[in-house]
Amino acid sequence: MGKFGEGLDRLESWFERQKRVLPWRDEPSLYRVWVSEIMLQQTQVVTVVPYFERFLARFPTVEALARAPLDDVVVAWAGLGYYSRARNLHRAAIQIVEQGFPQDRDGWLAVPGVGNYTAGAILSIALNQVEAILDGNVERVLSRVRAVRRDRGDAPYKERLWRLARVFVERAAARSIAPRVLNQALMELGATFCSPKKPQCGLCPLGDLCRARALDEVEAFPPRKKPKQWVAVREECDALFDAAGRVLVRLRAPGEWRAGLWDLPESPAQAGVTPTPREALGQVESRHVVTRHKITRLTRVWRVPADPGRALADPGTSWRWVDAREPGVAVGSALKKTLQLILERYAELRVPTDH
Repeated sequence: MGKFGEGLDRLESWFERQKRVLPWRDEPSLYRVWVSEIMLQQTQVVTVVPYFERFLARFPTVEALARAPLDDVVVAWAGLGYYSRARNLHRAAIQIVEQGFPQDRDGWLAVPGVGNYTAGAILSIALNQVEAILDGNVERVLSRVRAVRRDRGDAPYKERLWRLARVFVERAAARSIAPRVLNQALMELGATFCSPKKPQCGLCPLGDLCRARALDEVEAFPPRKKPKQWVAVREECDALFDAAGRVLVRLRAPGEWRAGLWDLPESPAQAGVTPTPREALGQVESRHVVTRHKITRLTRVWRVPADPGRALADPGTSWRWVDAREPGVAVGSALKKTLQLILERYAELRVPTDH
């Protein structure tokens, strides 16, 4: 293998010296690796680590995860975003308890929330199988090492990168480099030294193999995609506070945006309330980004007096009064930001008062 094989050896040695200490690396069981890889989808490592540790403390086994109510799982997930991942994780846990952990790629691809990259990562890291992976970090390394361009379109570009990923893991295995080491080394290199801007090429273990470096075009790879087309979304909702400083929230139904999360009602009527003008405190506006959506949320704020005879939505499976500072239910970042803005602006809501 010559020069390429020597590069693989250097990559292995570099990883053993430079690898970050991550909780799922300490004990790479199928359960731990699977949960970590689902959390790492579209989320950075530094964000995932504390969530992973709390999640595993709450659900230490796949059986514990499968037995838990979905709402408990979403609460533990709250703040990570992309909540379909939490719902898929719970659904998959039930499936795995019934059928056992899959042992090959086809089996993992049948698990909710698992695609080609995640299947390869689980099999190579947890089971040490010779499986390729291709995430954003690996794409950056491979596209630079072989100066892979996107001039023939996205599909041929990705197909070539997947072929390269397979070549790397297969040739590494032929040199007795474990697949879990090779794949994690490629990810680690892309996440650290082989960064998008100002990569540390002089310290890279694959530096002498890198065609992009030889061309002095490192930052031109990976080739840029077409600019994202943003979709503007405007939301309106109502924050109804009672005399105890609690806010009324409802559980988003399946099929709705943010399904499985608790959020504010879209109107007072939806909550069974007809507020009067004197109960209006004002409004706040917040902005959020979700995938390709730029969301502007206008929230009207009301202070509802304590009136036992008033027709308010009854607490239950779909409605709850919660503490605005510590809701205690699964809420998304949009609601967290909205409530923070409200409490900062309206001092009378921060400290509950008696009426």
